[in-house]
Amino acid sequence: MDSDKGKVAIVTGAAGGIGMAIVRRLAAGGFTVLASDLREGPASDVAKDVGGIFQAADVTVEEQVAALVERAVKDFGRIDAICNNAAQAGALGPITDITADDWKRTVDIVLNSCFYGVKHAARAMIEAGNGGAILMTTSISGQRAVGGHPYIAAKHGLTGLIRAAANDLAPHRIRVNGVAPGYTLTPMTIGMFGGEDEARQVLSSRAPLGMVIEGRDIAEAYGYLASDAARAVTGQNIIVDAGFMEAQSRSISFQRDPDYLGATAS
Repeated sequence: MDSDKGKVAIVTGAAGGIGMAIVRRLAAGGFTVLASDLREGPASDVAKDVGGIFQAADVTVEEQVAALVERAVKDFGRIDAICNNAAQAGALGPITDITADDWKRTVDIVLNSCFYGVKHAARAMIEAGNGGAILMTTSISGQRAVGGHPYIAAKHGLTGLIRAAANDLAPHRIRVNGVAPGYTLTPMTIGMFGGEDEARQVLSSRAPLGMVIEGRDIAEAYGYLASDAARAVTGQNIIVDAGFMEAQSRSISFQRDPDYLGATAS
């Protein structure tokens, strides 16, 4: 699994369940990882476990995101991948009750932070001339109206950012892709549902495959997209949802014969 030995990756949001899994997966593939989060304990611990380093950063501050890239280049001489994974659920409730501050805070964390990561990682990758992989955690909320209004809007924005940046950076052999988790078992969802057993029951009931998606499932998609195995993949958003999105599509599928639409069988 160490086909990417010698490469360097940055992972933001490394203190969360998905972030820690990404750090471990990339390290298993050969990457040296710079893990970052505002919460030093969990992110620092996982970085040490895999032989990487930790640097705290507030991803809503562009200069701090730029500093992560600078640190990777200074300490390791290169950056091959950045995983923009930091996020928060944001404000919930009717849109008429969402404050401007709540909206801006969620957009800053979910969308603007990824813009900063794309911008500064791309600069370093272009200067090095070796290509690279720029990745971000999107969501099924970027495909359907699942979650709070600011979060849904910001995650939809990431889809546009991926496509635009992929087109812009392709001449430099820099690939830009996203991973869209479905309902995933994390410390946050365990807390939301009142315990791990309760969370597993709810999450599996929402997955047509009847399984619980875990951080490692999301991390496997990251491992693939960061690696040379995905060298021809860019501008894509891989959905890891155990069939949730497809089930939603089936719920609105046509229930009558094609001739209902004036079509003829061929």
